[in-house]
Amino acid sequence: MISNLFSSRISDDYLQKLARRAIRKFSVPAVAISVMDSRQVLAAHLEGVRILDGSDPATINDFFHIGSCAKSILATIAGRLVDEERLQWETRIFDVLPELEADSDPAYRRVSLEDLFLCEAGIKPYTSNGEEFPELKKDDETGRLQFVSFLLQQPPSVPQKENGKFPHLYSNAGYTIISEMLQRVLGVSYNEMIATFAGQLGEQIRPGWPNRIAEDQPWGHIITSRQTIKLGPDHEYALPDPIAPAGDLSMTPPGFSRYIQAHLAALCGAEDENPILENSTCRKIHFGYRGFALGVGNGTLHGVEFSGINGSAGTFFSQAILVPGADFALAIMINAGSGGAHMPVVEWLSTRLMAKKFNWWWKALT
Repeated sequence: MISNLFSSRISDDYLQKLARRAIRKFSVPAVAISVMDSRQVLAAHLEGVRILDGSDPATINDFFHIGSCAKSILATIAGRLVDEERLQWETRIFDVLPELEADSDPAYRRVSLEDLFLCEAGIKPYTSNGEEFPELKKDDETGRLQFVSFLLQQPPSVPQKENGKFPHLYSNAGYTIISEMLQRVLGVSYNEMIATFAGQLGEQIRPGWPNRIAEDQPWGHIITSRQTIKLGPDHEYALPDPIAPAGDLSMTPPGFSRYIQAHLAALCGAEDENPILENSTCRKIHFGYRGFALGVGNGTLHGVEFSGINGSAGTFFSQAILVPGADFALAIMINAGSGGAHMPVVEWLSTRLMAKKFNWWWKALT
């Protein structure tokens, strides 16, 4: 039978063939793919160029923008503080930022850290270019705190339920509030908080677009139905600074893979001298709620329970799928985006990797 011929082994050679096929099929510049279990990264491959139609190959030391995957990093930092008993998921905004309460809308009085992660805080979304930002101080650590104060003075964007809670409304701005809460507990700036976490992880995490980190880094690309737009270091497109904590970080493919592998290890309860999170905390982040948990999505496909982390600020796309029940995870990074949450090449790659792993041979025939 066909199913007996479909091996579940994913090798470096298989990833190379898959990456090359994806580049030809979707005309994307570069693709990085890896698969892992709770102990190690099992196979990885990077294929392609830093700039579409260029000759400079992408390397494993290059940075790729991770977009909203940055939300999972905030969840991880928060989870570590919970593990250390320095914070609780039920901690209210004003327990940490008390000076903002007097001028804030009373509707936010009971909003907790967990509500913010779940996007159940009623906070204005700031997910499109049509939302105006208030005037803030430039190049000042107090700028985002001013934005948080502004957000909390606005009426909720959705009506409260009878129990006083808010329905789900995806909000990038809510993650800026989370960042300010974490910074206050840690007593550091946002950049210092990210640098400290990167040091604890043993990986590099940098704010901003890769080609603004260094000129020879990969460029971002926006793929439309008519053309592919290359965004050089001087291009004006940028994630607005007030919502940068929601999705303006870059990592290398090996670093992103090991970050995902560390989460898988915590989810599987693997022995580790320095786990990224306690097992119970990691499971709450990934599976504490159905559909959308603490900055992470989850679901079930053909009976397989998984969690998903993905992100794009329009010009790159990064995605990870974790299946703790099978001790398996995959990670994909591409230096191109479509301006939205859907990227066909990422879906195509994820489908084939999952099909290969779980012998869903009928899904990998095209």
